[in-house]
Amino acid sequence: MTDQPTPPSDAPQDRPPPIRPPQPEQPTQWSPQYWQPPVQQPPPGQVPPWMVPPGQYGYVVYQPPPYNTLAILALVLGIMVLPPLGIYFGHKAQQQIAQTGERGVELAKAGVVVGWILTCFYGVFFVIWCCFAVQILSNAPQG
Repeated sequence: MTDQPTPPSDAPQDRPPPIRPPQPEQPTQWSPQYWQPPVQQPPPGQVPPWMVPPGQYGYVVYQPPPYNTLAILALVLGIMVLPPLGIYFGHKAQQQIAQTGERGVELAKAGVVVGWILTCFYGVFFVIWCCFAVQILSNAPQG
């Protein structure tokens, strides 16, 4: 067993320098060697050669059907404007959705339900208002 002293860790060791791959020279200014022509656009109606025609390769993107406009109107009109219009547009929207397969059945049903609830509420309010009006007019002094 030889007792050789170990060199300190901060002492320079005889290692070869790390090997780096050769780097290409980067031009310091514009040169025609590194110029690439601009991409030319294809004529209208044609697919560029680097694009894959839709549906041929890759994934098929599922596009859900749009919401029925009458269903949206039914809910908005039933809540904010005039509840009987919400009932009408809700029924019409349900008929259209059954024919076309659009989305919005829930909106149409909500428009009908909210329309009926608010119509009943407004009806009860009107009856109470009429009772108060009759009460006030009957107690008015006649003269």
